[in-house]
Amino acid sequence: VSTQSTGSSGINAEYGKQWYQRRVRGLFRSTECRNLFHVIILGCLTFVLFNNFLMAVLILLLLVVKSESEPIGYQSSKPKGVSILSDFPDAKTFFKQYVVPAKPVIFKGAAKKFPAFSKWTDSYIQSLPQSKDYSVFLEEGKKENRGDGSQRVSFYTFLNIYKSQDVYCVNEIPPFMREDVPVPRSIACPFLVDQLMIDNVMWFSSGGTKSVWHNDGFENINCLFRGEKTFILADRAETLDRAHIDVRDGSYSTVDVDNVDLKKYPGLGEIQFYKADMEAGDCLYVPFLWFHHVSSVGSNLAANIWWRTYRTEMKCEDQDLPDLTIADLKFMGADDSKFPLADRVHLALYADDYMYNHNHSTPDVFLHAVGQVLDETPGYEHVSDEIILWLYSKLDGNRNGILEYEEIDRILFDLPDLLATEHSLLGMARGWLDHSIRYLYQTVYDLIS
Repeated sequence: VSTQSTGSSGINAEYGKQWYQRRVRGLFRSTECRNLFHVIILGCLTFVLFNNFLMAVLILLLLVVKSESEPIGYQSSKPKGVSILSDFPDAKTFFKQYVVPAKPVIFKGAAKKFPAFSKWTDSYIQSLPQSKDYSVFLEEGKKENRGDGSQRVSFYTFLNIYKSQDVYCVNEIPPFMREDVPVPRSIACPFLVDQLMIDNVMWFSSGGTKSVWHNDGFENINCLFRGEKTFILADRAETLDRAHIDVRDGSYSTVDVDNVDLKKYPGLGEIQFYKADMEAGDCLYVPFLWFHHVSSVGSNLAANIWWRTYRTEMKCEDQDLPDLTIADLKFMGADDSKFPLADRVHLALYADDYMYNHNHSTPDVFLHAVGQVLDETPGYEHVSDEIILWLYSKLDGNRNGILEYEEIDRILFDLPDLLATEHSLLGMARGWLDHSIRYLYQTVYDLIS
């Protein structure tokens, strides 16, 4: 196998270098140091102005309490804004400028053209006969707590109670309403809509909702039809281990988003946050695995589309695509444990820390990520490292020793064929075992002879 010499020691050294630079260079720029400096200065000014030591101490204590009780997003510095476009760009532009470099962007007013923007009033939805029979998931407590569970009620009933109760709805867009939501032209590519669609979600509340700090393993476009939303975001490539996602199975944090405890979650005081303010009619692209917290104001209705990450350039701008809506799409569902093997391998590589931060995979990274997926797949638990590296060499088309985006994306096409042929992983394993036995037998026979 032709590989580049980027082993695990190189990866550890890279992470060590980043950790050292972050700690040393960021020492005097940390939130704790800045807060302490500000508190001391303000305390001295108070003492000079009022000549009152007790008042200065009291103000100091109030400032300390305030500095330790800020909502998420304001721990290190003022959050930066995100890019804003006046409409959805074509797919080629969108993928090149935003998806591949993983940059969030607001499409200002883009959803105002959707039928859902003008049609989806409460009275209109309740006028639909299906609303009385169709059940939706009702979440209790507008401040999200993923341990509380949910219940199902009819959509009609939800619309009668959501304004007066501490509840909200998170559900797939009802099938009888999906034609009102077009597929944004930025993702209206045949391959993407046929192969990569994960799920659609409707978010419905009277406002005041607050999500947990989390990330999603999918690309996301969220469109707001009613109310206002604020997204607080952080780039995974910039945060590394500082996002404090301490519930790994659900990819979320137990941090209190209203009152961040920097002693318990110190990393949140060191990362750069981004802020996206949305008004009714806006859409927002949230990149794959970006951390985010979402809050809402006013009667709030939004819908989003999740799709599987794919960084190879989309070549669909010259194709005459029909006007697609959500009703035309087939979704895989968000449970990645049910994905085909090729899709799970693809996702595992994209989600790997080294891959995410360096935009390529190495043999060691590939071996670790793919090995974990195969270990969890019945029938593939005993596939050897040599076979996984053989697969790596087959995917490394330019033979430069690393796998880049286009080569990793080929997994979705090539892996099923490799597994289906006589040179499949299990076939190779059996072949190598038979060869080893024959070689051992011949060696012993020659020695005896």
